[in-house]
Amino acid sequence: MALLHYFLLTFLTIASELGLALRSQDLLSLLSFKASVDPLNTLLYTWEGSNPCSGFWVGIKCYQGRVVSIYLDDASLVGSATPLFGLSQIQVLSLRRNALSGSLPHLTNLTNPTLRHLFLSQNQFEGTLNISLPSLLSLRIEHNDFSGRLEGLHLPSVVDFNVSVNHLAGEISGGLSKFPSSAFNGNPTLCGSPLPSCSKISHLSNATNTRPSPAPIIVSTCSNGSLSKLGITTLLSIGIGDIVLIAMALAIVIGMYTWFKRRFSMPPNAITGAQGLELDRGFVEEKEMDRRLVCFEGGEDLRLDSLLKASAEVLGKGISGSTYKAVLQDGIMVAVKRLSAVQFPSHSKAFNQRMQLIGRLRHSHVVSLRAYCNALEEKLLVYDYMPSGSLHSLLQSNRGRNLDWRSRKQILMGAAHGLNFIHSFPARPPLVHANIKPSNILIDEQGNACIPECSIMCFATNLHQALLPHASTLFPERMNSAATSTWHGYRAPELSVGKGKVTQESDVYSFGMVLLEVVTDKEIDDGDCEGEMMGMVKIGMMCTVECPDERPKMSQVLRMMGEFL
Repeated sequence: MALLHYFLLTFLTIASELGLALRSQDLLSLLSFKASVDPLNTLLYTWEGSNPCSGFWVGIKCYQGRVVSIYLDDASLVGSATPLFGLSQIQVLSLRRNALSGSLPHLTNLTNPTLRHLFLSQNQFEGTLNISLPSLLSLRIEHNDFSGRLEGLHLPSVVDFNVSVNHLAGEISGGLSKFPSSAFNGNPTLCGSPLPSCSKISHLSNATNTRPSPAPIIVSTCSNGSLSKLGITTLLSIGIGDIVLIAMALAIVIGMYTWFKRRFSMPPNAITGAQGLELDRGFVEEKEMDRRLVCFEGGEDLRLDSLLKASAEVLGKGISGSTYKAVLQDGIMVAVKRLSAVQFPSHSKAFNQRMQLIGRLRHSHVVSLRAYCNALEEKLLVYDYMPSGSLHSLLQSNRGRNLDWRSRKQILMGAAHGLNFIHSFPARPPLVHANIKPSNILIDEQGNACIPECSIMCFATNLHQALLPHASTLFPERMNSAATSTWHGYRAPELSVGKGKVTQESDVYSFGMVLLEVVTDKEIDDGDCEGEMMGMVKIGMMCTVECPDERPKMSQVLRMMGEFL
């Protein structure tokens, strides 16, 4: 018995040391990558410490202490990605729309046995392709500088494939010919089904090479005083164009002179008087609104004094404000969001009008706004309290529950229904959410997804700063720096540059990023669900294309999800 205990202790010690060594290898690979792409520590500054699975490292997802997913799309990274392929348990690697360069190493089952999804599109990768991964499901490397032939690809399980706009050559053979031509376009010397046959390409090339050189062009000089017919036409066109330009310039000058004359001939108070009337009217409305709670369906019994005196627990703090769980005297629990005076300083009529609209939203997958107060000294929003947490908390810790594929489908479908309802609600301008991310998808007691805080961020003074992700403050976990350091990869590319307007298309992008994260978060052993998962990956890729006009509407996303699920 003592000998058995000795061997057992020895085995556990060796296993522990082996696990520690593997985790150290993950750490070394990530730090080597960071040194290559961010030597000044300005992009991946949260990658600090010795534990990439702590929750602080943005873009990193772990399972059982090993790095399994990396999402660093649109992160302005420049350098080599080679160190990341040293992560032996990586399942999802997404580095789209950066400026990464260099060649890819030879990827095999020996080096990357768990890799399922590889997204490297719109970078500057080069070299030949040598990928032999029987379990790889997605390979998206379009818009790079890869060259050589496709014979180096052995991907029997791939269902999502695109190598367009590279410098690939030769014949498309094997199972790759099942993909549409759009997966191969932009490679001029690539041939074979679904592209034109190689014999046609070869014939055209030979014809081009053997074509006789054109005869030299002899330019004859014109006699003095004579013009060709073409010369006369050209001169007339130029003359007419000059006349049109002069006429347009005169019209602009006359128009500006007329406008300035009318503008400065007005009485001094003609403009300011109208504006002052509007301001006075708004000031009266603000005084009437002061200290008054505007209630909607389900919040008729709420009173501002009761809310301010209620037993409260801080749920979280973010750039938009702080949120509390308030327990009223009758035992009813609500979530009260106190908006930040920095981000929401104005006491605008537009805010009141939008809150009146949002207060009418009633849907099983949208968190209901029960009341609000837009006073000079206080801005409060009162929502239903959601006690079961958020999608973010489930993905990070699972909170003791098994988040299987069925649960994930239920959450994704619920979130899609909620966002589609918001987008299709009759309003002008159309409603947008403006801050879709896992921490803003809450879970009710039945495991259904509900979307909170519709359109609130649209009124932030510094919208693009406000959209830096902070964990939702409507779910009951206390916030920490790990939760509030969530990477900004849920924002659409057109918003990442600090410009652009939040639109329904940018909402769709954010939802697509959430969808991809949920589907590829970790390997799901739920039997025969791979087809559904890959269908979801395809939808996620459609939602996250760079051009907003090419993204589907949420109604289309919902329909496609229904077809796959």
